[in-house]
Amino acid sequence: MNAPAIELLGRLIAAASVNPRLAGDDPAAAGEQRLTELLIDHCRSAGWPWALQPVHPGRSNLLALVPGDRGDVLLWDVHQDTVSGAGMCIAPFEARVADGRVYGRGACDVKGAMAAMLSALSRASAEPPGRRPSVLLACTVNEECGFTGARALAELWHREEGLARPPRAALDEQGGLTSKMLRTVRPAAAVVAEPTELNVVVSHRGVVRWQCAVEGRAAHSSKPEDGVNAIYVMAEVVRLIRDYYQRELRPRQPDPWCGPPTASVTTIRGGTGPNTIPDRAVIDVDRRLTPDELPAAAYEDMIAHLAERTPLGGARLRHDPPWMESRGLSASDNRALADQVAHVARSLQLEPAVMGVPYGANAASIAAAGIPTVIFGPGSIAQAHTADEWIALEQLQLAEEAYYQIACGALSR
Repeated sequence: MNAPAIELLGRLIAAASVNPRLAGDDPAAAGEQRLTELLIDHCRSAGWPWALQPVHPGRSNLLALVPGDRGDVLLWDVHQDTVSGAGMCIAPFEARVADGRVYGRGACDVKGAMAAMLSALSRASAEPPGRRPSVLLACTVNEECGFTGARALAELWHREEGLARPPRAALDEQGGLTSKMLRTVRPAAAVVAEPTELNVVVSHRGVVRWQCAVEGRAAHSSKPEDGVNAIYVMAEVVRLIRDYYQRELRPRQPDPWCGPPTASVTTIRGGTGPNTIPDRAVIDVDRRLTPDELPAAAYEDMIAHLAERTPLGGARLRHDPPWMESRGLSASDNRALADQVAHVARSLQLEPAVMGVPYGANAASIAAAGIPTVIFGPGSIAQAHTADEWIALEQLQLAEEAYYQIACGALSR
């Protein structure tokens, strides 16, 4: 990767873009706005028409069109948000290059891929006409906690059935890219950036997440019989979710690409003090779906399972509506695209696998619009979200070259 591209990655990392739901005690780092402004400046400098697509208040997708001359359009998606920098053993928003790596929050997930895409598009757009596809670059928001940016993007071409959707909002067209242009430019295929080690991902799990609360009755801890201990009831709920995973989900026929569905309790909170019987306890539930499962059906099935088996003892069990839901990505419609992307990777002396992954991504929301979609990017998921997040310079260089070849027409129409 050339020095300007590495410098660009450093600026992307410095533009803190922590998902607001994950910002915790660091509100100064919350939101994608700083990164969005940096991307706007980059598009202006490159001369690419761009627009903002509002998704949540103060949080917008950045869309940029890099014109080609072949007649078709490829969609490249890369998300703007990261997880929190809290607890890192390095300065999270100060990129550091050492030992053949770039360190910093988002270096791997996924600002490294963003820098590689931007650099590749700059190179491709400087080339003379040569049967290149147009590339619509979508830098989407809220991937880490909802995929709502990708779903808003997909609404430009198709309304995804069966999922709650963000409200439609008019594009901010000050950069010259208009709603009419976007609705008439339907992508023939999409490449979503995630750390796949430059393997080609054709399938991933879906997810539904929600909070579950037990409401009991407070009392002085010297007379526990006067209260209803919400933590005791929640302990039974947690046990039932563990059993539901082990007895109901694990025995199911696993998806050949992604494996079996899962269910986990990921957070728990309860109680107000050491001498008070707790009147409330709350957990977060994470249910991972195989590509053929529907989020709403999975949510309702677990709620029914818990309702039938939880000993309430005077407490009340309540489930909030899901705050995150997405179907999985199916391999049924993207194998031809995956083979072409893998061919590009092999031309760089790589040996890419065509594979499925257990995590979720923006790809399923884009594929739901009828656009063949694969996931392909530098870095390893093992480095994503870590205390010393990093990405190898070699991976970045290879990714930039692969994206450049794709931008120059390596994928057939």
